This record gives sequence, structure tokens and C-alpha cells, in this order.
Amino acid sequence: MKIKYYLIILVLFCFCQTSQAQIALDTIFITNKRDTENFIGIRYYYYPNLETYFDTRKAVYIHKVNGSWITSELLTISRGYSLKNGFYVMIKGYTGDEPYTFIELHKQKYPADYSSRRKPKTIASLN
Repeated sequence: MKIKYYLIILVLFCFCQTSQAQIALDTIFITNKRDTENFIGIRYYYYPNLETYFDTRKAVYIHKVNGSWITSELLTISRGYSLKNGFYVMIKGYTGDEPYTFIELHKQKYPADYSSRRKPKTIASLN
């Protein structure tokens, strides 16, 4: 009789653990699906401290060198700036090849900030 009792408890325990895991996974996938909707249509990231753009389609940086805009796979003007942890703005709605035509607008809306405080991610729209 004790063996049947322990077996029933074991089966119920396994069933409860499985059902909780399923609920958690469903919640994670639904949440991630909502988050990705915000990033559709984003081609460029703008780094205010470097006045640099990153093109996600071509995987190149666009920055000014000696008065002209160039593209490069590696960013040579980082000046010790951490691209991974630094502040950037996602430019939504612009898919052209020359985001630097809006550099004055972006410099005005998102000024450079060299403080070490964390800043939230920002999604900018040109509309």
C-alpha cells in the first residue's frame, strides 16, 4: 500500500512540474514575439557620442573621416567607447543608403552624453 501511495505522489509531482514549465515557455515566447515587433524596419543604429551610424543590412559602420562619409567593417574612431554597452538610437522607418543626411537632426535630438549613467534604448522615427 505504501508503494502505491508513493508512486501516486511521484506521478503527481512530475505532472505538476511539467505543466509549470509549459506555462513558463509559452509566456517567454509570447513576450519575445511582442518585443521583436518593435525592431522590424530598423536598418540603422546611431551612436551620438561617435556621430556614427551602423547599417544592419550591410554590417558596416558609416562615419565621417576628413570631411567625407565612409563605410568600414571596423570602427577605428571609437576613442575608448564601448559599442556594446554604450548609448545608441535605433532609427526606425528610414531604409535609404544615406542616413547621414539627417545627422544635424539626430545631433539635435540625441546629443552626445559622456556620462557613465546607463541610458534606455531609444527608437527614433523620422516621421
